[in-house]
Amino acid sequence: MNGAASFDDAIAVRTAGEGRFDATIVEGWDVRGNPHGGYLLALVTRAMRHTVPQPDPLSVSATYLAPPRFGDAQVLVEVIRAGRRQSTVSARLVQDGIERVNAVATFGTLRDEPPHLYADDVAVPSIPPPEACLARELISTAEGEPIALHERLALRLHPDTGWVFGRPGGRAELAGWLRHPGREPDAYSVLMFSDGMPPSLFEAVGRQGVHTPTVQLTTHVFAHPAPGWVQGRFRTRLSAGGFLDEDGELWDSTGTLVATTRQLALLRTWEH
Repeated sequence: MNGAASFDDAIAVRTAGEGRFDATIVEGWDVRGNPHGGYLLALVTRAMRHTVPQPDPLSVSATYLAPPRFGDAQVLVEVIRAGRRQSTVSARLVQDGIERVNAVATFGTLRDEPPHLYADDVAVPSIPPPEACLARELISTAEGEPIALHERLALRLHPDTGWVFGRPGGRAELAGWLRHPGREPDAYSVLMFSDGMPPSLFEAVGRQGVHTPTVQLTTHVFAHPAPGWVQGRFRTRLSAGGFLDEDGELWDSTGTLVATTRQLALLRTWEH
């Protein structure tokens, strides 16, 4: 396998029969050996796209049942309803006879107009330009080890992000910039970026001893992103019973809201 696979190569699928697609889970798009949730979301959506006439994923919801391993996988797709304006599709990512990811997506056609914003708290983040934000190397140092996913992304966190320096700000919110180096963003980038930043909980409690694997991730796409960096803002509002939620917004380089996202994650802690 090619651990240096590009994003497009990493989410590529090959037709293997009606509703069946072959894929390869590649190294380099993982966090500590576990394939990344946003990467898997984009991969299964790529397979589902081949089965419907509409071009754009409008909403994708995935439940992560078991961590996939690196290597060959199958994506089994079923069209639930095919319509003129929108179609709904389900997908199961399977390895070794075990279902690892279960997803449902609605496809349609995104219009070339910005979304209308109703909520007062939905506003483009106030973030300095990427060159004035924290470099990826600082994030790796704060993590205590290189994170393969962060090696694949251009990631810049807001310069006021305290957990990177061991001084979490006390509020579970992160903001920053995301980009695939050498590639302009599209809907699949947006799906990837919907889980592309470190957990926002780090800014409330610090990095050490906290692990938040994704259980369920839903992303709604509202616009095609313009070329350039994508701004992300994510916040955790609550945790209970060993789980937490995280809401996110993704804005393109023109300040257009292109997607919203919500995930449920496990909250694991341990002593070092």
